Amino acid sequence: MDAHTPTLPADLRAGRIPSQAGRTWLVTGATNGIGREVVRAAASAGARVIVPARSAERGAALEAELRGSGAETRVLPLDLADLASVRAFADALDEPVDVLVNNAGAVTPRRRETRDGFELVLGTNLLGPFALTCLIAERVRSRIVVVGSGAHRAGYIDAGDPHFRHRRWSLAAAYAQSKLGDMLWARALQRRLQLRGSAIDVQLAHPGWSHTNIQNVTGVALLDRIVTEVTRPIAQPPAAGALPLLAAAVAELPPLTYLGPDGWRRWRGQPAPELASPLARDDSAADALWALCVRETGVDLPR
Repeated sequence: MDAHTPTLPADLRAGRIPSQAGRTWLVTGATNGIGREVVRAAASAGARVIVPARSAERGAALEAELRGSGAETRVLPLDLADLASVRAFADALDEPVDVLVNNAGAVTPRRRETRDGFELVLGTNLLGPFALTCLIAERVRSRIVVVGSGAHRAGYIDAGDPHFRHRRWSLAAAYAQSKLGDMLWARALQRRLQLRGSAIDVQLAHPGWSHTNIQNVTGVALLDRIVTEVTRPIAQPPAAGALPLLAAAVAELPPLTYLGPDGWRRWRGQPAPELASPLARDDSAADALWALCVRETGVDLPR
């Protein structure tokens, strides 16, 4: 990093965010893991929280918890693996949003497809969030956070076969592709917002390695428990994984700052800026990725 790298205040590094009274946060993936910790922190700071929920039961449980602590909460149905659901959510959202955190993600032990025929990991981690953000961009007033991953460094985008219909699928390849895509569409989004004279800025963050349900993907309960126990010494709890996302949502940062844990292998620690891969910082690759997303979803920013 260089002399222009921002230094986060100690309070933000510890997860103590300033008052969010009068502001509205929309956090995808809010009913589990890191997303749940993000909305809990935002609500504790006084924010009104919009909870998109694929599961009505989990959405209701989180709503009851937050309202029980005095937070104003609204739950709306959303399945990022279904573009019809994404459009319905965007139509139902009839209020401004100050902070949008694109946190939801998915992994799967075998190749699966979304309702729209997308490879599931790409559809949920990239194409769904891309479409959602484009559809509600005019309602966002302040900041958009896109959650990436260190896996983006191993990513490769095959524009001719992004859904692994003709090439060999593996979870590692599918996940890395989706997370490189997140890094790139965030970059392309920032440039497009600037060209429109928008005051919104886009930030990037990743949680490091955190214990959440996303790692329980084998389909075998015993094996999932073994994986959890083996990785426990190096992984951090969801509340710690949420810290880079919270800092990205509220800190004074140059656009497209990439925050992640500052500790061992960037898997754990307090949030600090880091440098994304050269490919993730390539404007031409970002534009190409944006074109791919528009082609696949049929959605673009309003002109």
